[in-house]
Amino acid sequence: MRAIPPYTHPGFFNFKMAAFEAWRKHGGLTGGTCYPARMFHWLAFRYDILPTVWRSWSEVRLRFVEPISVTFDTYPDYAFYEVIPFVWDCWPCYLEKMCAWMKKHQVRTAIFTSSIVADRMRERFPSMHVMYCPEAVKTSTYQEGKPLAEREIDVLEFGRKSNINLTVDEKWNYVCTNVNGKLVYENWQLYQAMGNAKVTIALPRSITQPELAGDVETLTQRYWESMLTRMVMVGHAPKELIDLVGYNPVVELDWNHPSEQIQDILTHITDYQELVDRNREAALQMGDWSLRMRKITRFLRDSRYDV
Repeated sequence: MRAIPPYTHPGFFNFKMAAFEAWRKHGGLTGGTCYPARMFHWLAFRYDILPTVWRSWSEVRLRFVEPISVTFDTYPDYAFYEVIPFVWDCWPCYLEKMCAWMKKHQVRTAIFTSSIVADRMRERFPSMHVMYCPEAVKTSTYQEGKPLAEREIDVLEFGRKSNINLTVDEKWNYVCTNVNGKLVYENWQLYQAMGNAKVTIALPRSITQPELAGDVETLTQRYWESMLTRMVMVGHAPKELIDLVGYNPVVELDWNHPSEQIQDILTHITDYQELVDRNREAALQMGDWSLRMRKITRFLRDSRYDV
């Protein structure tokens, strides 16, 4: 079995690359493919542009994919090899597309970062080997930062906007990395800000973008990032996270009084130092991609693949 690196647009960060790097570090075979020329990206993104004339069953390819771009993410291997898709962001609106692609290409084994989606796929494909693998991060990227009482940023919002009815107090040092849909921090700046922020808003996409995520509440890397940098997470913890770490690491949001709740946390910030210390230890133990790759390797061997 060979894992193929995700395509990385020049100047952009591909979050799936951390999983690929962990596979390579774990000792798995990598490399051996090419993506289409840029002039053909549009076609490869939307269609299976290669016919399956001959398929090798002597080698299997692990591909890191999203349903919205599954034909591009698996190009050209869907035409020449058995492909095992490792799937992120399989929201309800993409479920039928993903199922049709897997049926067309005779997928026997698949990995999903959502437990809900994995269960639905097991129902749709009873003979398929399906694994649920929660998202993770490269934990060494994230430093513990300052003690809460010494941090300079009161509230940090990064990534997707929370869209809660939050009235930002003029006394707060409030930082949002998303301005009019544009991310204004580079990665290294964001990592520094995380280690210098007291509170962050942490909500799953099923709450922030229900029109896309529907009822698929899932654990994303944002929770691990917040835990590793010891920010107080205010929002809602996905059940997947609670089940994995064995407790709720998030302060449940008071939807009726979010501003007052955050102000109270800031006023008593030292009371939360024990929680964020515990969160970091849990994330170090359970949030690294190296741990996931060991479990994926066992799953693939149990499914009779040569790994």
